[in-house]
Amino acid sequence: MKDSTLDIYECIEFLMESKKMTVYGLSKTLGFEKPAKLYTILNRRTKPSFDTLVSITRRFEDVNGDWLLRGTGDPFLIKNTPNTLITNPITEIEVLHERTKNLEKQVADRDEVIDLLKQQIMILREVINHSHHNSVGV
Repeated sequence: MKDSTLDIYECIEFLMESKKMTVYGLSKTLGFEKPAKLYTILNRRTKPSFDTLVSITRRFEDVNGDWLLRGTGDPFLIKNTPNTLITNPITEIEVLHERTKNLEKQVADRDEVIDLLKQQIMILREVINHSHHNSVGV
């Protein structure tokens, strides 16, 4: 990663791949109501706003902000001392820990979607039953 230069879109895509996140998951993690904002960015129709970039660096404290903006250097930071961050590759344990957290988040997101779909099915069944009863009574 140190030798190549990425554009801002590639950096965000790399971040999502590294964190094992979908556009939906990243949008939710950043506090966006809908993933449309990130889809527009990743489809290169618009550049990320300053607020979006700040959201990424605040949510992911291990992301090297300079790398995110310039596309060069190490993408991640690790703590060296309590007050200093230095660039270094993430250790294997940290990667596994982060992947576990992200997978747990994805499972929770999917559970939420499943619950919403179940609610929609129940509503649709009620609508069908109601319309069936009304058509029978005619």
